[in-house]
This record gives sequence, C-alpha cells and structure tokens, in this order.
Amino acid sequence: MPYQFASRTAGLRSSAIRDLLKVTEMPDMLSLAGGLPTPDSFPLPDLRREADRLLGEYGPRVVQYSATDGVIELREWIAATYAPTFGRAIPVEGQIVVTHGSQQALDLLAKVLIDPGDVVVSESPAYLGAVQSLELFQPRFEVIPGDQHGLQVEVLAVRLAAGLRPKLIYVVPNFHNPSGATMSLERRHHLAALADQYELLIVEDDPYGAIRFAGDPLPPVASFSERVVHLSTFSKIVAPGFRVGWMIGPPEVMGWVTRAKQAADLHTSTFAQILLANVLGVPGWLDEQKARIVPMYRERCVALADALDDRLGDRIRFHRPDGGMFLWSEFPGVADTNALLRRAVEEGVAFVPGSAFTIDQQPDSKARFSYSTLAPAQLGVAVDRLTRALDSL
Repeated sequence: MPYQFASRTAGLRSSAIRDLLKVTEMPDMLSLAGGLPTPDSFPLPDLRREADRLLGEYGPRVVQYSATDGVIELREWIAATYAPTFGRAIPVEGQIVVTHGSQQALDLLAKVLIDPGDVVVSESPAYLGAVQSLELFQPRFEVIPGDQHGLQVEVLAVRLAAGLRPKLIYVVPNFHNPSGATMSLERRHHLAALADQYELLIVEDDPYGAIRFAGDPLPPVASFSERVVHLSTFSKIVAPGFRVGWMIGPPEVMGWVTRAKQAADLHTSTFAQILLANVLGVPGWLDEQKARIVPMYRERCVALADALDDRLGDRIRFHRPDGGMFLWSEFPGVADTNALLRRAVEEGVAFVPGSAFTIDQQPDSKARFSYSTLAPAQLGVAVDRLTRALDSL
C-alpha cells in the first residue's frame, strides 16, 4: 500500500537551485547558479575567538534551552540597531522573534496567516525560497510585475482598487533575488500607504540590504507603516551556517509566530545567538565587517557585468544592481534558457534559468547569474564558456 501524504504536498516544488548542486559539484564546473555568500567574507578569527571563550565565561547557559523569541542580548542588539532605521522605538519584548534564518520566518508567517485559497501577492520574478515556503499552505498567488525599480506598486494599487484583498504582500526591496532590483523610495512610500489604507500586511524580506556597493541606502518600508513584518538574517553579513535570522513586526502577529515557533523547534540555537550578540556588540565591528566584504561583491559584480558586455554585446540585456549577489539577464534570441543551460553545462558553466523564479515555471528567455562565489578572473572564464554555449545554439 502506498504512503498517504497530505494534499498540500501535491504542489510542493523542488528548488531548481538545489537540484543544480550535483551539476555544480562536477570537476572544473564554474557555477553562477548558487546564491551563497563568498567564504572570503566569513570573519573566522572573530568567530573563533568568541567560540573559544563562550563556554569558559558563560558556562552551561550557552548550551541550555533559551527563550523562544531569542536570547535577550541579541534582541537588544536588533532593537537598538533598527530603531533609528525605523524612526521609532522597537520594544525588546513582543515585537522581535529570532528565527532559524529568514527562511523559517517565512514558514512561521505562512503557518499563522495562510489558509488554503488565501491570496498572496508576489512580484515576478519571485524569490524561489519564499514561493516554496508559502505554496505549501496552498495560497492563491496574485503576481504583480516587477522591474529594475522593484514591485510595480502602481499596478498593485489598481488591483486593490478593483477589489483584490491579499492576506499578505511579499517583497524584497533591496537587491531582489533574482532580479537585483531596488525598490524606489516613491514605491516604498506608496506600498506602505496602501497597507494602511486597505489594512493589509506586508512582509518585507531584506537579507541583502547590507551589501550595498552603489547608490544611497533607502529607508525600509517598515519605516513608513507599522503594518509590516521586516525580516533579515546574519547569513549574508556574518555566515550562513549559524542559521540565525530575525523578524520585527506587529505584536499581534509576533505573538502567534512565537507560539508556532514553540511548536516547531522551541528556540533558535542559544550558542549561535550569544556568539553573534557578542561579536556584533563590539563597537564598530559591523561597520568594519561591511567595509571589508562590500568591496568584494562590488569587484565581482563589475567583473561579471563587464565580461557579459564585452563578450555578448546586444545578445544579452541586463541592468547593473546597486548591491546584493545577483545579476538578472535576458537573452532576446533564446526562447528557453533551460536549453541554454544544458549547452552551458557541457561547456563547464552553470546558471539558473528564469523559469525557476516564476509561479507557473513556464520557459522564458531570462537567467539569473550569481557573482558571489567566483573570483573576478573566474567570472571572465565563466562568461567565455557561456558565450560558447550561446554560439552553439
């Protein structure tokens, strides 16, 4: 007799990026596929120092159970760091929940907010991890197009005026994955105003905001409305293996999220939280870390973009992002970049086809390139291989 699975598993897709891992592990393969931070960015000496002293100075506390919403030192750091950005005080109790990365935050929010058939607004292209988390709870996705200035909020406004009432609106305003887009200040204001007008909830996911290498920082949507759950993570600015992220949101929502987290895992790693709180608590440490890692990403982004311009010219279209890890591209003469990927793998380079970032997963001419893990010289070689693959089509 076959196993009987829940009906909600029927639409659960596999991650195209994870499925590419076997390909990217092939000898001599250059991967533009993964969205991993470069290991060169990991502050290993600082982490080693803190890890060595934690057990001696803190004793059993660092390996004991801790509060579901996070250890107090880390929540205090989050509150103090974000209060100036939000333009308001953030209570340590009731509005902050520390999570296993921002991916768990998405899962917990979906658990407490979404019933089958509820409407979720997402831009297109969409962050694949968010789609995976949300679609398990069987929402109905309403797709709003995005461009290099982020979600087209003016289109959303028309849809809302016509009667659309989503349970939540999911956005990645800074250096969007996969598009690299940054939502304009005007659209941030407009989106927050729509949330207040229609009493909606915005989920603002900001894993890449600290990796800005061009332009001026923009205030988060959460600074314009309190109807926002703001997510972020230490994965990109410290190291992903800790699996520590957080969310800041309305007390009513955070109360239900905390209950759901109790049922899911009791709490996030005590050791990881206290270690991170101690490292981040050193005055000036975070500014020094960003000053060290941001130029790495700037150099790699420029190397990839310049190589694409030089080798491919008008056979590719893209805009240069102001930060983050991704360059979103279009091949005007290619109907299906899955076919291009197959040729590219034969040449020794991998990327993610654009169809992986759409709700319906229909073939298209788009592709996502990540420049985060390859050195500038390797990026040039990767583009040479990509050019040969395109020529062979």
